[in-house]
Parts: sequence; structure tokens; C-alpha cells
Amino acid sequence: MKNMGISFEIPNNYGSYLSDILEPLGYSDYKWLIDDDEIHLMYNNEFTDEFLFNDSILSGEELYSISKNNTYYMVFATLRAFYKESTVKKVLSYNEFLKSDCKIIIGIYDCSEVILLSKDTELIARMYDYTLYKGFKKVEYISEEELIAGKYHID
Repeated sequence: MKNMGISFEIPNNYGSYLSDILEPLGYSDYKWLIDDDEIHLMYNNEFTDEFLFNDSILSGEELYSISKNNTYYMVFATLRAFYKESTVKKVLSYNEFLKSDCKIIIGIYDCSEVILLSKDTELIARMYDYTLYKGFKKVEYISEEELIAGKYHID
């Protein structure tokens, strides 16, 4: 059984959890497609009329800086990482992911549920340990069999 990702739960609260997720990923090696996102900026513990991202494609440095230097509440988002020289294309299924230039997918659902998929099994193992270290809850591996069976979906 090959592990293709992890699932875990972040606190259902405002903060800068996306930057925590990005830190061990080598985020600067990639350009990121941000898709289907609802991430509200917060100011003085209140929602603003603004969202965290204004662009749909960001460099890793831009993505990390924005996510580290703001306070926000994540409802949902899908982020896809591509090497800088690769073609950016929305990936909607596990089979498309395998055939694409996409290297990492981060899906955030229902304010606290996170899935992370990667073709790099060493990265998956590092992320598993890192999420436990950060104190995230319900950390589990996602197997290739579970993805093929449709237990997890990519939006």
C-alpha cells in the first residue's frame, strides 16, 4: 500500500495556519495555483470584506509571505504546486494528478479538514511527522487505494 498523502485537522479558528502547512514543503520551489478559495482576512478579531488572495497564481515566496503575515479564517481552498518551469493546469482527479506536472495538492475543507497529496513519498512522511509535531489532530496517511476508491476528492 503506497501512501500518496496525509489528512489532518487544523484548529477551527482564525490564525495563519496555511503558512504552518507550507513551511516544510519547500514552497519556494513552486508556483502555486490557488483555486476555489474562501479565506477571509481578519482585523481586530473581526471579518473584513477582503479575502486573503487576489491572484490565482503566486510564487511560493508570495504565497508564504501573504499567508504568514496576515490573520485569516479559512473556510475552504485548493492549492496546487507546480515547478516554476511547468505548465499550470487545474487537476480534478487522482488520475489527472498522476499524469500532470502538479507536484502537491493541498485541500482545505469545512474550516479545519486538510488533505495533502504528493508524488514524493519522503515529503509525505516528513509532513506526517511535522503535523504531529505541530499538534494537529486526526493525522492519517492517505493510501493510493483510498484515492482510487474515491474516499478523497480533489476540488
